[in-house]
Amino acid sequence: MNQGRTSLIAAVLVLAGCGKDAKSEAIVASAAPKAVQVDTITVEERSAPTTLGITGTLEAERRADLAANAAGRVVRTFVERGDRVKAGALVAQLDSRAAALTEREAQANAKSIAEQLAAVRADCARYDSLLAKGAITQQEYDRQASQCRTQAASEEAARARSAEAVRVLSDTAIRAPFAGVIGERHVTMGEYVQANTKVVTLLVDDPLRLALTVPAPAIAYAHEGVVVDFTVLERPGSTFQATIKYVGREIRAMTRDMVDEAIVDNHEGLLLPGMFATVQLPTGVTAQPVVPKTSLRETDSGPTVFVVVEGRVEQRAIHTGVTLGDVIAVKEGLKKGDRVVALPSRDIVDGAQIAQAK
Repeated sequence: MNQGRTSLIAAVLVLAGCGKDAKSEAIVASAAPKAVQVDTITVEERSAPTTLGITGTLEAERRADLAANAAGRVVRTFVERGDRVKAGALVAQLDSRAAALTEREAQANAKSIAEQLAAVRADCARYDSLLAKGAITQQEYDRQASQCRTQAASEEAARARSAEAVRVLSDTAIRAPFAGVIGERHVTMGEYVQANTKVVTLLVDDPLRLALTVPAPAIAYAHEGVVVDFTVLERPGSTFQATIKYVGREIRAMTRDMVDEAIVDNHEGLLLPGMFATVQLPTGVTAQPVVPKTSLRETDSGPTVFVVVEGRVEQRAIHTGVTLGDVIAVKEGLKKGDRVVALPSRDIVDGAQIAQAK
């Protein structure tokens, strides 16, 4: 009886163990990556430019902090941050009443002195004639000639004061010296300003300048006319170009590099002064692996491709180079002969088994 019960218990345990193993296998099978069907291409090499990654900063082609150049209260402003203005456009107006009175006074004074000078000069001409005829002494003539010179000097000084009064009146109207965009307005209506008070910051943002930091060993590659590609964090996925125009003539002792400047076409307004740029400086031509741009999958860490290795796909990070039409050069991460997925679908993951590779 006991022997029969023992056999029954053993049979139950065996069946339970078999059921547990089957369940575990089912769980493992369901957790395994699903097999995917992909099209692959074999990595080939092409002659492609080699580049050196350097850094740069975008700067305004021209930048000026416009000062008031006069003292007074701001009675009106005409611009806001981001406004585009033409050369000579009015950006702010100071109270001009006192300057206008001074200008009218100076003009009237200059006119009065000019009229006096005209009368004195008529006397001087008459004294010339009298001296020639011997009708007056040389002493009398010299006294009149001195008066003529003094009056002429007074007239010149009056004209200078009048011109200065006109300038002061003109300076109460603060105008843009060149066409550009307002980067910042520093004053508001009602504020009292001095001659050196900043009123607005005016920028020229098309074209821009790209200040390049070129390491000393690479300065031979950075010469006038070289075209460089660059990217900025604020415009992900976009590549821009600049042409080196201004080449430095001194290596900085502390950093052992040189600063060059390249010109950037910014007619679309996508770039802003102050942006940090990652620049690719051409350094020659070599044979490099290339892959279709469609084979790349962008991640937070950078571009990747799916490489076929022993019947499975391996997601591999790569370091890309220049773009050559529909393909892109790969500096690191691939070699000639590797097989990569030509167009990775959304369901493909690292480690997935290949159902059928073409």
